[in-house]
Amino acid sequence: MNALTQDETLLIGSSKDIENLAQKEEATVLVISDSHGAKEKLKSILNERGAYSDALVFCGDGIGDLLSIIVQATYDDAVMQTIPPVIAIVQGNNDSGFYMLRTQEERIKAPLTQTMTICAHKFFITHGHRFCLYDGTMPLVTAAQQEEAEAVLYGHTHVAIGEKSHGMLTLNPGSCARPRDRQLPCYAILNVKKTSSNFGFMFYEISGLKSHLYAPEFSGLW
Repeated sequence: MNALTQDETLLIGSSKDIENLAQKEEATVLVISDSHGAKEKLKSILNERGAYSDALVFCGDGIGDLLSIIVQATYDDAVMQTIPPVIAIVQGNNDSGFYMLRTQEERIKAPLTQTMTICAHKFFITHGHRFCLYDGTMPLVTAAQQEEAEAVLYGHTHVAIGEKSHGMLTLNPGSCARPRDRQLPCYAILNVKKTSSNFGFMFYEISGLKSHLYAPEFSGLW
């Protein structure tokens, strides 16, 4: 992929890779959020999981961390191998709406919301700070329904949780750098199949050079 290509939908990746992701029979998606300057931690996740992922969804608050790694990948083949072919980003409350890369002409726009088609299923992606998350996920579900999406990926709360809300999966991967609610730094792996609208997911805690399966406790006290 050309790691700096952003198409008209604001997904990052080639048109061919974006279309392939939409039509795949099965896909593995790396879902990360809220790195807040912890670029090396984000890089370690990509080193471990990026080459085995069909796409990356970054749910905001740390876009600069991710883009600095993507820029590095244009000069470093080893880093390039860790970058999934399709990337979705959304603007968090600590992110900018635009990022300049190596030159003034190379700019990336970070939308507040994004949709992404994976294995013929549409996902609604947002950071969440515009949706009153501390009162529940219903505003997210409503926004996703308006986009005819089947699931929601979001961040902002720094609390890892995946649940069904009004028949729709809402998945927050937690924070890879600054977890809350007594959780550990973590991220999520989402598994999508064309033939099923039941999307599988697992959380992984970040520990040293390797991450491990993680079952985060959730008290609801964000």
